[in-house]
Amino acid sequence: MAALFLLGLSLRVLPAEDILFFGNSFTQGAGNLWVVASGGIPKLVEAIALAKGKPASTSMFAVGGKDWGFFLANPTTDAALKSKPWNWVVLQDYSTKPTHLAKTDSFLADGEAFYDRIAQESPQAKIVLYETWAYDSKNPIFQGISDNRGFVGPDEMIGEIVKNYTALRAALQAKDPNRQVVLAPVGEAFSRCVKEHPEIALYNALDHKHPSQAGSYLSALVLYETIFQDDPTGALTVFKHFAIDAPTAASLQQVAEEVGAKK
Repeated sequence: MAALFLLGLSLRVLPAEDILFFGNSFTQGAGNLWVVASGGIPKLVEAIALAKGKPASTSMFAVGGKDWGFFLANPTTDAALKSKPWNWVVLQDYSTKPTHLAKTDSFLADGEAFYDRIAQESPQAKIVLYETWAYDSKNPIFQGISDNRGFVGPDEMIGEIVKNYTALRAALQAKDPNRQVVLAPVGEAFSRCVKEHPEIALYNALDHKHPSQAGSYLSALVLYETIFQDDPTGALTVFKHFAIDAPTAASLQQVAEEVGAKK
């Protein structure tokens, strides 16, 4: 009985990882109403972590259609960063910002400015760069040519996203080797899943851009693995307003583990 009491006490006092997310509709999980109602990607990460015995507390400041420049100019950002001593701050930029459709130098500059703001307002926080994905191949942004309106195909889009998020991570880590900056390779997981499991619908069927329930779940698995450095195999599949079926969950967990293992 005493041993059980001590075990319970140790579980109660285990500190939670406090995680603050900045992003837009991709962080909100806006491709599916049930994901949004469940608290978006942050609350999926929180639920997965808790079920794995790793307490987490997540908060989200996300506004649809906005990029990092919006948050840098918004006083709510500083208030959120100051509100508690965060363990992690997760940053997700507008999905075409790190591509030739926007100004990649602006993506890199805003990323560095956000890093400096975090260092000033929440100096102990580690940083996660939430790499986004190429849209579904059915999206009209893919025209078969590369110009100022679109891409040849998804491989070109994800190639540019990965290249620029990787460059940003290297630049930020070089600013202070003692502050951890990690890349959550969510976009790479989407690309792998499309190739290995074409039967899984990762995208909203109407806009071919936002994530489905499965896409949001895959995002959360990769973020969980990145933050907690833990294999997502066997992760929770039942959330507040929806569930992922067992075969789909197993495939997505395997993809997340494979991509995370490469990092």
